[in-house]
Amino acid sequence: MSKIPLVKPDKSRHEYVVGIDFGHGETSAAYCKLEWDKDAGQRESAVSDIEFAGSLRVLPSAISITLDGREHIGSDAFRLDSMTSNTKTRVCFKQCPEDIKGEPEQLMIAYMRAVYAKILEKTDKLKKGNHIVYIARPSGWKDDEVKDLYKRMAIAADIPLGGLTSESRAAIFYAMNKDEFRKNISRGGIVFDLGSSTLDFTYLTLDDPSSIIDDGEPCGASLIEQTIFEQLLLKDDRFSDFLKKISCM
Repeated sequence: MSKIPLVKPDKSRHEYVVGIDFGHGETSAAYCKLEWDKDAGQRESAVSDIEFAGSLRVLPSAISITLDGREHIGSDAFRLDSMTSNTKTRVCFKQCPEDIKGEPEQLMIAYMRAVYAKILEKTDKLKKGNHIVYIARPSGWKDDEVKDLYKRMAIAADIPLGGLTSESRAAIFYAMNKDEFRKNISRGGIVFDLGSSTLDFTYLTLDDPSSIIDDGEPCGASLIEQTIFEQLLLKDDRFSDFLKKISCM
């Protein structure tokens, strides 16, 4: 397999770093000015969340693609004026990648490309070539081939990718920039990220950040909710009868 062309951090070009979490249910992103001459503990630049629509800092992970190739993401994917009987609309399409030429992977690439374009549109400070992007991935995606495939998908979406980080690891380092976290955590902390499709966690001791532990399982909130729903249907016929009635309305 050919080497993955990741973007190397370059002090002469890159002013900002961008982080993106393409979630199963929602997508979020943030950016921060790079302070090349300061150690991690001395940095002063605040992390700024990307506001996708108004003050909304999350984007529903949804995409619709018309026959002529026009793409609409987030809430716009459900706009009546952009939807026709031939429009392909998808939600909750993120999955562990298997084949970059597969339909789910191609759909994800289209979504990645559209989200990145939206980030550039909404953030005046970010220009082509002046930033580098890191993407969060489920901690449970441990296989190197899976991680490499996800990198290739992001690059195919024209994202200037510097690399991947686990979702819960990104969360704990984001929390460490908050005064409240440092004030209440004297020795270390653990973050549990119960996402829509996966459960991830990261444990970090402040005395030795190199001892960080990441892990995860494919047991997200949507799977738990679906299981509870199925159990209710099995245990009480009234739920099944109710569903039959409303499906006929």
